[in-house]
Amino acid sequence: MKAMILHDEHGKIISISKVGNLKEAGSKFLRVGMVPGPGQRVLEVELDAAQERLPIRDLHGGFHVDVAASRLVKTL
Repeated sequence: MKAMILHDEHGKIISISKVGNLKEAGSKFLRVGMVPGPGQRVLEVELDAAQERLPIRDLHGGFHVDVAASRLVKTL
């Protein structure tokens, strides 16, 4: 499963959304997304099986973005 992660220049996660099928979810929207502010970036990542099972709040609190490698990593 893919996820969109909004983060700052240090890799701190600001927001996460799991990518899903809007039509199947009953939404009338065709597209959704996050718009980064100054000093922020949006990264699309493929979650591994363990990350996919976690609630979004656990991803938000327990991970950060490795800015150099553009990937999600567990916070120590």
